[in-house]
Amino acid sequence: MSPSTPTAPPILALDRVSKSFGGLKAVADLTFGVQAGTITSLIGGNGAGKTTAFNLITGNIPPDSGRILLDGQRIEGLPPYRVARAGIARGFQELRLFNRLTSLDNVRVALPEQAGETLVSALLGGRTLGEANRRSEQRGHELLDGLSLASQEGALAERLSYGQQKLLALGRLLATDGRLLLLDEPTSGLSPAMVDDFCARMRALVDAGRTILLIEHNVEIVMRLSTWVIVMHEGTKIAEGPPEEVRRNVSVMHTYLGITD
Repeated sequence: MSPSTPTAPPILALDRVSKSFGGLKAVADLTFGVQAGTITSLIGGNGAGKTTAFNLITGNIPPDSGRILLDGQRIEGLPPYRVARAGIARGFQELRLFNRLTSLDNVRVALPEQAGETLVSALLGGRTLGEANRRSEQRGHELLDGLSLASQEGALAERLSYGQQKLLALGRLLATDGRLLLLDEPTSGLSPAMVDDFCARMRALVDAGRTILLIEHNVEIVMRLSTWVIVMHEGTKIAEGPPEEVRRNVSVMHTYLGITD
């Protein structure tokens, strides 16, 4: 495939990134860009290297070679907290909620610049900490309200339905103020109605200025949502382009979609 690659500088770029585990090359010379204000989907079968790519981007593992750039600045090898501070927020297939905390507190713990984190606030204490707590509580209310979870803000995370837990995990991600969101199978396990709701929320996030890099196995969701699709197989990129162009690609049909005629 020879896609008409977007000309604007990407917010995220991978340049010949490779990673091996023992004799297994999980990612090999992976190169792609993610344009700001888009939903870019990373697809491929199990073992294609998608999760490894996410782990490399977020600093959970270092690459063996290659460059990873955010807004033109190299971030490969940085620890995850520095990648997060640079503006990348990642969601996981497993929700990783604090089940014994309320919905509000689950969101508040992800907010940047928590009360008492800085030397000044720790020294001043009292009034300064009180104001910071009020601000974080207000921001938590806003996030939950925007996700239709305002009525559940006092409920423990473990008491929420699975769909509500998915939304709460998204709220915690949004609390970080990350500009680039890495979402790993965000619609898995949801009812058709909740899938539609989640897709609408992802579109709204992009309309509000966020950028999404998505791992998703549901091809129809990928085709509905994506601006650009990248296909991986056995650690390498085998195709990329607009959704309909990728759907028509013969190698993708054979390798990923399982169509043989």
